[in-house]
Amino acid sequence: MRGRKPKPTGRKRLEGNPGRRPLNEHEPQMPVANVTPPAELADDPVATAEWTRLLPLLMTSHTVTEGDRGSLLALCQQWSRYLEANGKVAVSGMVVRSPSGYPMPNPYIGIANRALSNCVKLWVELGLTPSARSRVTIATGAGSFPDDPFREFDDIPTRTQ
Repeated sequence: MRGRKPKPTGRKRLEGNPGRRPLNEHEPQMPVANVTPPAELADDPVATAEWTRLLPLLMTSHTVTEGDRGSLLALCQQWSRYLEANGKVAVSGMVVRSPSGYPMPNPYIGIANRALSNCVKLWVELGLTPSARSRVTIATGAGSFPDDPFREFDDIPTRTQ
């Protein structure tokens, strides 16, 4: 084992580089994620709706790029799978009859649990949980975000009373 996964340079910048270690200035830069839902989600309206809901949130926080497409795609598919399996459990109940007639736990419960477990892992990876967001603080001052329309006002001294 090599220890903890390193934080991406962009995330270190958002946090204000608390460790004061040199940042990797030569880290590969990925293009911004494509807004249109990928073809893999075309047959799944629930996954497409989740993509459409999450992508603007992630783009606003500057945490998603084209390199994260697979993680976001998997998250949307797993969320759709979770909702579908949960719906099947709601219809047929927590306990079903086996082919031999004995009661047994509904197999869709396991599918729903695995899909939700995968969602939790991906939510953390993409910074979509409260605990994942609590580890990131936005650096204040000039140049915090290159597209910030109020960036020019960051250096103006404020008057305190």
